[in-house]
Amino acid sequence: MNKRKLIFRVIGYIIFVLCLFFLLKRSGLTVADLTPETIRTLAHNNILLILLIMLVIMMLQNLFTFIPLVLVIATNITLFGFWYGYLYSCLCSVIGSTLIFLSIRYFFQDAFSNSVTKKYQEKIEKKGFLFVLSGRILPFIPTNLINIASGVSSLKISHFVIATTIGNMIYGLVLASTSFFVILATTLNPLYLLLIVLVILLVVLLYRVNKRSIHRTQKN
Repeated sequence: MNKRKLIFRVIGYIIFVLCLFFLLKRSGLTVADLTPETIRTLAHNNILLILLIMLVIMMLQNLFTFIPLVLVIATNITLFGFWYGYLYSCLCSVIGSTLIFLSIRYFFQDAFSNSVTKKYQEKIEKKGFLFVLSGRILPFIPTNLINIASGVSSLKISHFVIATTIGNMIYGLVLASTSFFVILATTLNPLYLLLIVLVILLVVLLYRVNKRSIHRTQKN
């Protein structure tokens, strides 16, 4: 592909990103304002507008990951209840990931053929479905990087969508459950929240101690 076409595609991608930002800007939201009350007020309690705002926010999260996923899920749970909030979060995440994946594959593939994506592209070419699935369940790799690397690779669209759906439903359920218990704890009694934090810290501490113990055993 010549430089002129590459420049046009890069410009097109920038315009696409700016459109997403424009939609979010029009809603008046920032990450700090991502609360159910603010969204309801801006949408005038219009359920369709609320759904659209949350979809745009999830698309931005899939593209840049500057918005914590757990915050989006917690907002959806507060707005729609646990199961509807969880399912809508999964749906938005799959839609957002797929749109980014398709935009990279069919419009901006050459713009992202760099050394960073090549590293993950090679892994996707070898493992494909399993790589995307594990990347969704165990998010050690940023979501946007999985979307971009998959779009650059030859991975089938159906494999990407299915792996993303299964992975997001598993990981999303963990985040939704955590968010639900935190929301419930703060609603009922702040001491419950403190207890949850202490339990999480204890689990992390035990994990690290166990990891060091295994490492020392392997050395000896």
